[in-house]
Amino acid sequence: MDVRTDGDIADSFWWRRTTLTRRTPLYDACVSVGLLVAATIVGALLDHPGLAPSIMIVYVFAVQLCAFFTWSRLYCLLSSAAAVALYNFLFVGPRYSLSFIDRVYPGMFFIMFVVSLVSSSIALALRRALAQAAASDRRTHMVLETNRMLQRCADQQQIVHAMATQLARLSGCPVVWYSADAEGDDLLPRATYTAVGDAAPVHELAPQMPPRLSASAYVGTPLDATYGGSAFYGIYLTVRTGDGFVRSGDPASVVGVLAIVAAPDVLTHEERTLADAIVSEGELALDRARAMEAREEAAVLAKNEQLRANLLRSISHDLRTPLTSISGNADVLLDQGSTGTAVLDAQTRRGLLLSIRSDALWLNATVENLLAITKLEGGGMRLSTTLELMDDIVEEALRHVNPAVREHDLKVVACDEPALVNVDARLMVQLVVNLVNNAITYTPAGSHIMISISVDDGRVACSVADDGPGIAPEDRERIFESFYTANHGLADSHRSVGLGLSLCRSIALAHGGSIEVAAADPHGSVFTIELPAADVSFDKE
Repeated sequence: MDVRTDGDIADSFWWRRTTLTRRTPLYDACVSVGLLVAATIVGALLDHPGLAPSIMIVYVFAVQLCAFFTWSRLYCLLSSAAAVALYNFLFVGPRYSLSFIDRVYPGMFFIMFVVSLVSSSIALALRRALAQAAASDRRTHMVLETNRMLQRCADQQQIVHAMATQLARLSGCPVVWYSADAEGDDLLPRATYTAVGDAAPVHELAPQMPPRLSASAYVGTPLDATYGGSAFYGIYLTVRTGDGFVRSGDPASVVGVLAIVAAPDVLTHEERTLADAIVSEGELALDRARAMEAREEAAVLAKNEQLRANLLRSISHDLRTPLTSISGNADVLLDQGSTGTAVLDAQTRRGLLLSIRSDALWLNATVENLLAITKLEGGGMRLSTTLELMDDIVEEALRHVNPAVREHDLKVVACDEPALVNVDARLMVQLVVNLVNNAITYTPAGSHIMISISVDDGRVACSVADDGPGIAPEDRERIFESFYTANHGLADSHRSVGLGLSLCRSIALAHGGSIEVAAADPHGSVFTIELPAADVSFDKE
């Protein structure tokens, strides 16, 4: 996150900090004396008959400037008295004496003193009001800017970065971030941040902090040699998370500590309040980020629960049909010839046995698909890749497809050039089997199924096309989701739990390829697998 574009804030706070560091009695005294000396020099230049009122005005103006450059009413009072005394001593006869001849001078001096004091007091009050308004504006600006920065943060690291950068701008000093050690409760230095947003490794000046359990003991106090520090002082701001009513007394709620590397009195009361506000905004952002993470985890759990429910519903419905068929056919075979039932002929018995075998094979294929997609999506399956011809993959797959393929017109269009791919042969055979079985299942008997292989621009494509009823456009977006079948939502009418195409996508992605579905002309569907062509090179002697 880039924070350099907001350097004007840092500049304004830096100017204010340099002016604050000059607010010392010696500085104010020097400013007052310098202004009075300058007024005296100007008065000497104006020391001509008839210009006495001008000299008086110069001294009053000097007193007003003292009120502008100093912050205490005492200097307004002293500079007013000094201005009257200097005017009397240097420009009123008898000169170089505080005595006066004309009786009008006491009243004039008194008026001059009152005018100087009142005008300087008004100037000082206006200046203080202006400074307070400017400080309030800066404070509001910085809090809003901090809030905007935190809203762009997505995790704890970015939030800490934003908080530390704003604190560094506020203080004009580097800020060290301490967070808990993974192996214990000690708070260890992690990074140092500056006013321009740079994060750097921690220097030797940042020692190990006390344990988190005593976090409240050192916050806001200097770190001395008791805790292993060597002449290191700082302002410590604890960053907590959790419920605001209980986290203040719970050491476990401490996320870390932001330490401003400066003397404890470097911040004014106003700046310390602003620093606390920045940390509070960061704590809210941390709570918000953790709430978002919790919601995302809850959403994932909810999705997993929905998938589990879909699986159970699909399994309970779709597996019950073949199991019932197997059980019923077995009962018929076992009960033939008993209790008066007729003995089945050989052809009928063979038909029942073939039905049992078909249902058992389908159940086995369903379990294999379920296990394969679980391992692929969970990263638990390692690919055993070898160099294979795509034509050989298709030829092997056709040996394992649904026997109902005899009721369809199946055609294979081979490639004119070698279509070499580096794949896991077993998984790729299963992918082609699933696509062909899908075409067999969802097209009527007598439909045409064509498998074509091509090589183009370093990619090997294998397409399975049919001229069945096709897939609706709205279903094409979800056809590769688990437990979903076109025109039926969750699989429930055909003997399928909607895992075949989902497994095809997982296998294709695992090999760095892709799978797509499109409409065939004039009707039907075309499933196309694209895989990277194998790079085969031969060294020539």
